[in-house]
Amino acid sequence: MRVLAGDIGGTHTRLALTQVDGAAVHVEKVERVLNAGRAGVDKLLADFLALSGASGASVDACCLAVAGPTDGHSAQFTNLPWCIDASVLSERFGLPFRLVNDFAAVGWGLNALQDADVAPLQSGIPLASAPRLALGAGTGLGVSLCVAREGLHQPLDSEGGHIGFAPTDAEQDRLLAFLREEHGRVSVERLLSGPGVVSLYRFRLRESGRREADNELLADPQAASAISRAGLAESDREAAQALRLFARIYGQVAGDLALLARAEAGVYLAGGIAPQLLTLLQGGEFIAGFHAKGRFSDWMERLLVRVILDPDVGLKGAALAASRVVASGYGAKDRA
Repeated sequence: MRVLAGDIGGTHTRLALTQVDGAAVHVEKVERVLNAGRAGVDKLLADFLALSGASGASVDACCLAVAGPTDGHSAQFTNLPWCIDASVLSERFGLPFRLVNDFAAVGWGLNALQDADVAPLQSGIPLASAPRLALGAGTGLGVSLCVAREGLHQPLDSEGGHIGFAPTDAEQDRLLAFLREEHGRVSVERLLSGPGVVSLYRFRLRESGRREADNELLADPQAASAISRAGLAESDREAAQALRLFARIYGQVAGDLALLARAEAGVYLAGGIAPQLLTLLQGGEFIAGFHAKGRFSDWMERLLVRVILDPDVGLKGAALAASRVVASGYGAKDRA
């Protein structure tokens, strides 16, 4: 089955032509384009198909992953003047369309992962019929709980990144108080994200008595990346402390969600941050936080935990979601 898959972010859109066979997804062609100055997603799709030498008639279905909530039929962006209507696109291109949340696409994409696409944090023997969990720190924190159904693990809608932060020691109690001064309620996304890395660094600066004013890392336009680089290189003590705290809390939250989902088919870390911090996550702090579940600590040690390295996991997931459009008749359209 030939599928057009897309991942639409606030700044860029990635489009791919793929071949789907069961859970296997082969990417034929992929393009990344800037959204700025574009009239809308229909023009992006038309240009991509023309560039690829394809047409709606040569594609069986399309799924677009969007950064935000969607009911599968429409999506409105907060930072783009675009409104996507699947029925309008279906009429325009003559093929079934579906919209999914971008992290739901990651959940779908877990089905297509090969051993080379992941790095291990903890070995385990996955139970194929059990749920899987994907979570990923990036601009925010995405969470996807996936259940075995119709031969694939399929994601459930989730806003798990907005659950409350639960401190586990005195330092984290102080961290919660620090963040509460600015945010009131503190969700885990306030910590496990690019902005969260900055907040953790600011907290460690306060703890050590260093001033934020004139701090070179905070002044960097890409402060989270600058802090991460300094922390990994251990060229800045508080940056290194912030990253270790990030890894510990990441493990705690992943473990809490794994308990909630009973994720015996595996726990997967996605998003842009985990691959960049792979050596840190493999260093022990993440797994220590993951295991620290009291009476369930032994059970946590048996779960498979991996970091996703494949940058196309969301596109592949969108392709799999599109294949289900055809299989189920969802959003289908008669074609001559």
